[in-house]
Amino acid sequence: MQLVLTEKAKKLMRLCEVEGHKDPFELLQAVAGNSVCPAICMTEGCDFTADLEPDQTEGHCERCGGNTVVSALVIAGFL
Repeated sequence: MQLVLTEKAKKLMRLCEVEGHKDPFELLQAVAGNSVCPAICMTEGCDFTADLEPDQTEGHCERCGGNTVVSALVIAGFL
C-alpha cells in the first residue's frame, strides 16, 4: 500500500527536514509559544523557508516572488 501525502503534508515534512525535527509533532512542540515560526512557500516546486509570525498566511517569497509563505502552525491547522 502506497501512502499519498497532501501538498500541505509534504510542505510540513520539508519544514521538519530543514529545521532538523524528526516529525511535525516535534517541530510544532518546538515552536509553540514562540514569537516567530518556521514558514515555507506553498507554491509547487518552491521550498523557500523563513522564520515569520506564527499566524502568517501570505508572507512574501524571496525566491518565486509570490505572497505564498505560510507558517508551520497554520499549515498544521493550529492557527
